[in-house]
Amino acid sequence: MKKVIYASYGSNLLKERFLYYIKGGEYKGCNDKSDPIEKGWMFIPYRQYFAKKSSRWDNKGVAFVSCEKELDFYK
Repeated sequence: MKKVIYASYGSNLLKERFLYYIKGGEYKGCNDKSDPIEKGWMFIPYRQYFAKKSSRWDNKGVAFVSCEKELDFYK
């Protein structure tokens, strides 16, 4: 079985909102609509940044995670 790790922040931390993306609502949702098998938190030492824009969010930036690890993050 293939697994997907979904990372989120802000309002997407709400279980109801996350399930809305999976099950569908205004949009079709995922092909596999089964409930998540686990939830929790994870620290990742990569910088989050906003770039580009999306008409879906009134042309505001889209969130990305840097590919470069923040080696001095713990100092």
